[in-house]
Amino acid sequence: MDVGYWPWFTALLLFLAFKFYTSFNYLLAWPVTGLKKKTVAISGCDSGFGRLLAIRLIEQERRKSKKEVATPNILTIGTLNVADDESVKSFGVLVGKTVQDKGLWGVVANAGILGNSGPDDWLTAQDYIDTMQVNTFGVIRFVQALKKYVKKQAGRIVIISSISGRTPRPTVGPYCVSKHAVEAYADVIRHELIDFNVTVHLLEPGFFTTNITQTATNDLDAVWNRLDMETKIEYGKTYFKEYKESRFSRLSHCADDLNPVIDAYEHALLGRFPKTRYWVGWDTILFYIPLATLPTFAQDWFISFQRRNRPVPASMRKF
Repeated sequence: MDVGYWPWFTALLLFLAFKFYTSFNYLLAWPVTGLKKKTVAISGCDSGFGRLLAIRLIEQERRKSKKEVATPNILTIGTLNVADDESVKSFGVLVGKTVQDKGLWGVVANAGILGNSGPDDWLTAQDYIDTMQVNTFGVIRFVQALKKYVKKQAGRIVIISSISGRTPRPTVGPYCVSKHAVEAYADVIRHELIDFNVTVHLLEPGFFTTNITQTATNDLDAVWNRLDMETKIEYGKTYFKEYKESRFSRLSHCADDLNPVIDAYEHALLGRFPKTRYWVGWDTILFYIPLATLPTFAQDWFISFQRRNRPVPASMRKF
C-alpha cells in the first residue's frame, strides 16, 4: 500500500472501531424487560442506591400492571443486618417461605459502609474487620443465603463494589480492602454458577453523593482522639486538620445524580444483554479504569501526582 494512503487507512480503522464500539454498547443497552412475575431481593434498601432501585422497580411494575400494587414482586422485608449470621439466616428462611418453589430472579447485594478511615497508622485490625463484616462478609452471607433460590429461575446476582476495588485509595484502607475482596468473590462465584445458568454482575461506581460520602468525616475525630500520644506527635494536629479539610474538599466533588448507578442496577437485573462489569461515572470511565490497567510504577506515579498537595506528617516536615 502506498505510504500516502496510511493516514486515510488509519482514520478508516479508527472510524470502524468507533462504530463497532457504539453499536456494541447499543446492543448491550437494549431496552430492559419488565419484572413481570420476577422477584428481587435487595439488601441495604433503606437509603441510597438500594432505596432508589427498589422505588424504581416498584414504579416500573406499577406502570406495566396499570394498577396500584403495594410492593409487586419485590421483597421489602423489615430489618436485615448483613453483618449478623442469624439475621441473614432468618431473612433467607423468610424469603424461602415467600417465594416457595418459584425462586428468585435477582439478588442485589447493595448494603455497604465506609467504616473508619485515615492513615493505616491510625487504624486497628478491628477497623478492617468491622468494615469487611458488612462490605465483604455481608455480601457473602447475603448471596449464600439466597443463591439457592436464584438457581431455581436461572436468575442473576448483582453485587456493588466500587472503583476502590480496582485502584488503591490511600487513607481509606478498610474500605479499599473490603471492595478488593468482594471483587474477587464476585469473580469466583461467576465462574462457579455458570453450571446453574446463574449470572453474576458487578457494579464499579465512582464517587457519588450518598450516606457513605456524606458521613465520611464524622468519625475522624473519634479515630484521632483514640490515638496514643506518640502517634499524635508523629503526625501533629496540623496534619489532622489539613487531612480533615482535604476530605471535605474531595467529597464536595462527588456526583449528585445517582441515576447512572440505578440505571446500571436495572440493566444488570433486567437487560437482555447484561454486562459482567458496569463502570459507572465519568471519573471511573475516564480516569480510574485506565489507571487500573497501567503497570504498577505508572499507577504509583499518577496517584502520587494526584496527592501532590497532601498534608505531610509533622515528623517529616522540612522546617
